[in-house]
Amino acid sequence: MTLTHKPEEHKLSNGIPVIFQHLDGHVGTFHWWNLTGSTDEVGPEAGFAHFLEHMLFKDAGAKETGTASSGQTARLIESLGGEINAYTTFDQTVYHVTCSEQYWEKVIDHFGVMAAPQRFLAEDFKREREVILEELRRGQDSPDRQLYEDLFGLTYKKHPYGRPVIGYEKTLKQAKVGDLERYYRKHYVSSRMGLVLVGPIEDAKGERKKRLLRVLEKRFGKQVIPARKAAPRALPVEKPLQGLKTKARHFDIQTPELAISFRIPELTHPDAPMLEVLSGILGTGESSRLYRRLFYDRSLVTDISASVYIPKDPGMFLISAELKETRDLDTVLGEVVSEIRKIIEDGVDQEEINRVIALIESEKLYATQTVDGLAGRLGLLRFSLGDLRFDSEYLDQIKGVNASTLKRLAREYLTPERMSLVLFQPEAEPLLDLAGVAKTVAPLQSAPAPVRAKASKKKPGEPEILTTPSGLKVAYLERPGTPVFSIYAAAFGGSRSEIGLGERYWGASHLISQTWAKGTPEIDSRKLSALIEGCAASLDGFSGRNTIGLQSTGLIRDWDRLSTLFSDVFFNPAFSDDELAHAKRVTLDMIRSIPNHSSQVCSKLFMENLFGDHPYARSPLGTEEQVERISSADLHHLHQTFIHPGNLSLAVVGGVSRHAFEEWLGRFDERLSKQKSRFEQERLSAIPTLPAPRWAASRFDREQTHILIGGTGLSMFDSERHALRILQNILGGQSGRLFIELREKRSMAYSVAPTSMEGIETGYVGTYIACAPTKKDEAIAEIRKVIETLVKKGPTAAELERAKNYFLGQQAMSLQSTWSLAAGYGLELLYRGSLTSDGEVKQRILSVTSAQVRAIAKRLLLDAPQLTVVVS
Repeated sequence: MTLTHKPEEHKLSNGIPVIFQHLDGHVGTFHWWNLTGSTDEVGPEAGFAHFLEHMLFKDAGAKETGTASSGQTARLIESLGGEINAYTTFDQTVYHVTCSEQYWEKVIDHFGVMAAPQRFLAEDFKREREVILEELRRGQDSPDRQLYEDLFGLTYKKHPYGRPVIGYEKTLKQAKVGDLERYYRKHYVSSRMGLVLVGPIEDAKGERKKRLLRVLEKRFGKQVIPARKAAPRALPVEKPLQGLKTKARHFDIQTPELAISFRIPELTHPDAPMLEVLSGILGTGESSRLYRRLFYDRSLVTDISASVYIPKDPGMFLISAELKETRDLDTVLGEVVSEIRKIIEDGVDQEEINRVIALIESEKLYATQTVDGLAGRLGLLRFSLGDLRFDSEYLDQIKGVNASTLKRLAREYLTPERMSLVLFQPEAEPLLDLAGVAKTVAPLQSAPAPVRAKASKKKPGEPEILTTPSGLKVAYLERPGTPVFSIYAAAFGGSRSEIGLGERYWGASHLISQTWAKGTPEIDSRKLSALIEGCAASLDGFSGRNTIGLQSTGLIRDWDRLSTLFSDVFFNPAFSDDELAHAKRVTLDMIRSIPNHSSQVCSKLFMENLFGDHPYARSPLGTEEQVERISSADLHHLHQTFIHPGNLSLAVVGGVSRHAFEEWLGRFDERLSKQKSRFEQERLSAIPTLPAPRWAASRFDREQTHILIGGTGLSMFDSERHALRILQNILGGQSGRLFIELREKRSMAYSVAPTSMEGIETGYVGTYIACAPTKKDEAIAEIRKVIETLVKKGPTAAELERAKNYFLGQQAMSLQSTWSLAAGYGLELLYRGSLTSDGEVKQRILSVTSAQVRAIAKRLLLDAPQLTVVVS
């Protein structure tokens, strides 16, 4: 995405800054920034910033009317195809809405209602508190979230970064409406606000910008939000040198998890850019030092990475790992120390530095391919950091890094005095004594505290469909000016096809996806990773229930090199024994960790009980026994079986010229024509509906109960699938019936949503909810009641229109990046042999009637026997 216009700044009558960024396209977004987050909270206010984020979505006049909120704002926005959401962090709360550009002004007008000063209805307050408590309980079941909450708590003893943004159960339960309203009035003031708009703003006469400014002034100007300065705030300063801190605890996991932090300066500190480079050299990507040493050379971990978390205030240098065995902790730490010492003593190669610089530089390009991504970045630069030029200057500093600087940073910051460590262990193990950690990390000798310095296209058309001499069908869309390209090659395969080839291959497609891009006979995995990461690109295999394939995204400047590399890897993967062993280790860890995640257990039980003997019942990962048996020869055989012109589709999207594309495609097709396989996917019997209602359950005694209720659904070729999608949009979303009835009115759950899968044969359709165990029976009954009411009375005209506009808006928003377009084109071309135009999709969606929605809801969700799966 190339920006042809620079961002412009305007101010509303109360001084609130507005950033306009013109971007050609069909989608517009609006972000409302409030520079208040959990760091503003004091004592019993813990969780208030996040609580407020939830409450502002309530109907603005609820307290005056005495009527509980009904999701009016979300309903109006979704009726125009828009998507509304928000997020709260330590330092800011951001509300955002994205929609088709034709409704931009209307959507912002509806969205802006929430900016008016509000008072909260007690009933709304109590309901939303229950929703947030469900969200908190969900987090308490998540090992990753708990691991990092503990790490932040160890690292920040005084600073509020050590408290979870969501708050605590005690403070949430003790909170009163008046307390939250006082917090709201104190912190939501004009001097802490900012607005960002990204989309097609410019027109010939500048009329659209004027219209947008009028709407913004109406909803966010001084008549609504008086000009007012926020009270000054002073946050406690965290001492960087506090000594080593450690913590070990049990958790409901199968394999141990480790997280380490080192205290580092804030984002505006001159060392921050170079610390990001240092983290990339140590632990970003498969060619990083820690990954090579601990995953490949020593096989001590199933994953390891390094990164930096650098907000406004001092941040953290992070290292995280999934260990194979708890007893390996000392060895793993010793290897981490050794790799850091090598940098301190020997420095780094310029090639390593260049690889990471390319990754960091390209990350910003990839992250701003969508209007939302670009708006989020502009908001952070302008309102949090105060400088729209920050990224450019940050990249200039990164490009100036050298080996001696990195040696200094490793010596200065990666020391025991700055270090915190958290270890999660499986509950069946005795808790490890971490007293020996200090001795293991002692070689990272401390250094004096650092001297702190002042931080000084016409419109895109439809893709062209080509058929090559070999018979391969190809979708090609040139996007002039786009600095990114994506290639997506998909073949029928996956777990659905494995069963026809024999039990021995169950799980092999997944292993192919994990090892396909790990080298060729001429290029080993290490060299290939270095080539890909040096171009800041990606090259990955994929697999699922119906397909396998290879995909790549890169910068257009590297098209010649990367497209050639894609072909070499596609046709001639090594599937080496070493890489297969590594992939098996990771896959086995994934299989063993399924019991750690209630939602995964719920989904697994549902698929097994619904699909019976059909391959969809089986996990694409396979079983531990089958994974152990698969050989490199098996992967080669499956690869050669699946890859031939009649079983394959290809899509290329991005700034690739027609000439460059055709030259590469000619060479690709010549190699493809030599593939001799004539594999055809097996025709399988349709999946029958259940003969009677069925119940399956699993018990873990966790904080939340996960429930999935559903039955057989539709295939991806079914003519009723458009009606089903409208039904799910009526039930789902923030203004959907399930959300309103179960979350808004009854506070039964944080997460409730319709779910479905369309298969080559029949898929499934159902409803998922996660709630407190005491609410299980009520949740099941209320889900049934919502569906019965919809079938009996049908959707209202407004609901039907909202669902249609929401679907079309979501479709437009999901197809902004080159990768999403290539993946969509590639899969549809494979499954259907042709592409459905945007106009055809729109016509089919708009033609769905209320009677069709009622009929499909009745047939699939009421008349058909349902499977209920409960994991608690």
